Amino acid sequence: MNRIKASFAFVLVCFSTLSLCGCFMPRAHSMGASLMTVPHQPRASADSANSEMSVAVGAFGSLAGEGLNVNKVKTGGGDVSFMYRMGGAVSPLFFSAAAGGMLGKLRFDCNESRCSDNAEMYKVWLKTKEGKREYSFWDMQERLLLGGDFNVGQYVLLGLGGGVQFFQGGGSYDDNRDELEGNKLVENVDGYIGFAPVSSVWVGSRLGHGGKWGSVLAEFDMSYKGDIEDWTSAIMLSYFHTTGFYGGIMWNSQLGYGLNLGKTFVF
Repeated sequence: MNRIKASFAFVLVCFSTLSLCGCFMPRAHSMGASLMTVPHQPRASADSANSEMSVAVGAFGSLAGEGLNVNKVKTGGGDVSFMYRMGGAVSPLFFSAAAGGMLGKLRFDCNESRCSDNAEMYKVWLKTKEGKREYSFWDMQERLLLGGDFNVGQYVLLGLGGGVQFFQGGGSYDDNRDELEGNKLVENVDGYIGFAPVSSVWVGSRLGHGGKWGSVLAEFDMSYKGDIEDWTSAIMLSYFHTTGFYGGIMWNSQLGYGLNLGKTFVF
């Protein structure tokens, strides 16, 4: 009997220690860890194999989105990207570099699947005046991507790319997120600055022979930072006009649903 009591006490102590250490605390991302809203623009013509350079300028916005333990995300921003396409036998290969920034507001929430594991004190805080208020954030982002863009006949577009994305951020959201971690209420997945490997795949179609009416592209992006449940993702559905103007809708796991539009200049 004494051995059973001792074993039970040992298990109870271990469970209490795990709970107190915050191993299953609710997690929170920097908003800069969200994937950049920079859609991949295919070549205007399926017959082109020349090297070319292009610069795109874009803007985006989302309203009332939801991310990792945050909600009511309202954000807007802009970006500029540069792309170099190789020519000849290696014409499908490209390199791109993008930079952008965004501003926004949000509220803290408890919406991830593991949030209830050790979140009682965090849930209490959410009911306070501080827990119910909106917090602001700002972030700068940069991305380098290398990939291939392939034409399957005159109409089908396929491609993939990989690279790295950087971010730097601040604002009352990041300050409060840091304070909550110090009080053992939240675990930060990212700090004020960071980087992560990213990947992108897309499929689309030219509209009309040779794309005379433009093209549409569906793109899926992933960022691999933290554990697998911390990875962020984004989906974009974009239309590209032959004049270089583009626009579309997006879903981002940190920003929610939104719109983007821009203009590409080819040299």
